[in-house]
Amino acid sequence: MISRRRLLQSGLSLAALPLWARAAGDSALKTATGSDWAPWTAPTPPLILPDLSGREQKLSAWRGNVVIVSFWATWCDPCRDEIPIMSTMAKRHREEGLRLIAVNVGESPAKISAFLKKWPVSGTVLHDRNSTASKKWEAIGLPANYLVDRVGTVRYWHLGELDWKSNSVAGVVTRMLRA
Repeated sequence: MISRRRLLQSGLSLAALPLWARAAGDSALKTATGSDWAPWTAPTPPLILPDLSGREQKLSAWRGNVVIVSFWATWCDPCRDEIPIMSTMAKRHREEGLRLIAVNVGESPAKISAFLKKWPVSGTVLHDRNSTASKKWEAIGLPANYLVDRVGTVRYWHLGELDWKSNSVAGVVTRMLRA
């Protein structure tokens, strides 16, 4: 179970949600901040952002793969804990079609690059400079993780730190890979 301290560190103070974030609904937010994946019931939001070289990338380019889309920031302690584990998982299951898209929210390219020297990502890093994509994806706190199936549809999401080593969290990923 995620501790209150970790919840606050990840920026998930649900009582102080901005108006745009309340669209997700209280029950959906409660489920998405639990200890496991929550079903995603809305349409898949668009994801078109530049990578760190400035080239535009689209989520649709990863169709045929299971994709972890993770919204993160360098100041986020749980993000720093999760990125190495997600990267290892993406490497381990690459041949099965697992991909990681790490979307940095609102930071400078220099800050992102310095972070990546310490914590490399085995996947694609995108830059959501103005938080436009994170708002569309209802990423009201960090980390915010989403599982996208092989046809490009978000199936699951989670706000806050996930225990990526637990059987329930990793099991959802491997079941999607083998479906």
